This record gives sequence, structure tokens and C-alpha cells, in this order.
Amino acid sequence: MTTETTVHPPHAALTVAYLLSLSGGFLDAFTYVAHGKVFANAMTGNIILLGVSATAGEWRQALNHVPPLIAFVFGVFTAQAIKLPRLDPHWPALLSLILEIIVLAIIAFLPGSFPDIWIVLSIAFAAAVQNSSFTQVRAWSYNSVVTTGNLRRFGEALFTGAIPRRNPEMLTQARIFGAICLAFLTGALIGGLGTRMLHNAALAIPVLVLIVVLRLCWRPYPQSTADGGDMKAPS
Repeated sequence: MTTETTVHPPHAALTVAYLLSLSGGFLDAFTYVAHGKVFANAMTGNIILLGVSATAGEWRQALNHVPPLIAFVFGVFTAQAIKLPRLDPHWPALLSLILEIIVLAIIAFLPGSFPDIWIVLSIAFAAAVQNSSFTQVRAWSYNSVVTTGNLRRFGEALFTGAIPRRNPEMLTQARIFGAICLAFLTGALIGGLGTRMLHNAALAIPVLVLIVVLRLCWRPYPQSTADGGDMKAPS
């Protein structure tokens, strides 16, 4: 006799979390290197840089960090609006990916002379939509566009899994969140190098990554399965 267990939707798969984190690191490096030293995803960084610039009397630089904050909030509103029709659970995630792919693909073809502010606003908006639509990896909450919370989860899981007594489940969680943090770092490294070489055209890299994620998520999933574990793609 088999036990029926709840399965996780495609957008909560490990590969999806790794690829989205890689894209998130890339986009932060992209806007910081090429578009005014502001972050598209890391709003904590923007708030800190806003305060630091303001206290130094660098008001022009300080104000550069305000529009991304507004665009990010607007992106969160948009993500919540997408969920209102109560479509199948995976559709909001798919729509957010399509929107982000379109935004990044357009920016990739813009000339280097295009105003930084509109590029940063567009990416901050798209990143916020993604951030609000992809919040789960397996059964755990995570953040696909910044890494502070993921790093905290890694440390907590590693301690709980190794220190009081060995806990394989918590060690598995530590490995997953550690890999997510490494994926974010890898994305930032690729983003920094790629942006310096290709400027806006470097966004072709996260566009390709997001297309792969879209393909992974573009399949229905059952509400339960008899064999347990992660859901397999239909054959």
C-alpha cells in the first residue's frame, strides 16, 4: 500500500530556484556595473546607499536609489494583481516569467546611450514580479532575487543538522540553501564580467536562463502522487 503525498509545483523545483537565483545575482551586478551603481533587486542595498549618499551630501546620487524602490513596490502590486483571478497555481509564475523575459529582451537591444533610469526601473519592476511569484523551493520559503535570507536559512539548517545531533533532513536543507547562495554569487560574477564586455547585450544571458526556467515550469502538475518525492515531468 502506498501513501499519497502532496507534490510540489514545477516553480518550486530545485533547478528552478538555482536558475532564478543565478539570474537575480546577474541582474544586480548588471545594474550596479553599467547603470548608476544602483541595485535592481537588492532594495536593502539601495536603502543603505541612499542613506550613505544623503549623509555625505551627495543628493543626486542619493535620489538615484529612490526610483528603484518605487518600481519594486509597483512590481509587488502587479504580482499580487496577477494572482487575483485565481487561475491554476502555476500560472502567476509563468506570467511573471514571460513579463520578465520580454522586459530584459527589450533592454538587451537598447543602445548604451539609453537613459539609465528607465533601464533600472524596468528591471526592478520585473524582478519584484518574479520575487513575489517564486517564493518556494520544495516546502521551504526562499528569495529568488536577494540572498540574505537564504544565507540565514543555510546557517540555521547547518547548525540544526550538525550541532545538537545529526539530522539528515536539515543537512539536506542546508545543502539546498547553500547551493542557492552559490548560484546567486555565480550569477553576480557572470553579470559583472559579461556587463563589462557586452553592456546591455549581456542581458541575453539571463534571458536564456529564464527561457529554460519557463520551459521547466510550463507543465501541469497533479495535486498528489502515490510515489512521493518531487514531481516528474509527464512523459
